[in-house]
Amino acid sequence: MKVKGLLVAAVAAMMCMGAQSASAIEAPNHEGDFFLNIQGGMFSEYSGGLGASVSGDYVLVNSWWKGHFTIGGFVGTSFAKDDYKLNGERIWKRSFTNFSIMARATYGLNITDKFEVHAGAMTGPVYHSWKYKYESGYTVENADDHEFIFSGAGVAGIHFMLSDNFALTSEFIGGPHQTYFNAGISLKF
Repeated sequence: MKVKGLLVAAVAAMMCMGAQSASAIEAPNHEGDFFLNIQGGMFSEYSGGLGASVSGDYVLVNSWWKGHFTIGGFVGTSFAKDDYKLNGERIWKRSFTNFSIMARATYGLNITDKFEVHAGAMTGPVYHSWKYKYESGYTVENADDHEFIFSGAGVAGIHFMLSDNFALTSEFIGGPHQTYFNAGISLKF
């Protein structure tokens, strides 16, 4: 799990380093701009996984080097199911449900007037529940359970502006109980 988070951080660092060598970086977003992101997600630490999230990013500072710093929030949910088989015999079926409410902060660069990259982090509480159905005579105590944990994740993403106030967006999120690849739309206010 930590390796995936480090991978997201490495990709974000490479994106920012690449932006430094770009011949022309556009002006940062204006202080007070707000992005509302609505995304669907897939892939998680379990087999497959689907999810949905809504996040908001408020441009707090636009005078740090050539970029803009945002603060905001993230609300997301994810679901996953998988089977474990041994010698062709199903041992268990399990399902997972997660719900996150996190604060987030990002640093973004406008590579062109239509293309923005950003990287950051988010942290907050996560409700994680699971259910196991054992077959073939296996039994385990506490097979169904839930927990509240405090978690964090790295974020690396893009906005591709189709108009002044509407963009396509995509983010990689590296953290437990989150979908890793997320894509959707973003509205700028």
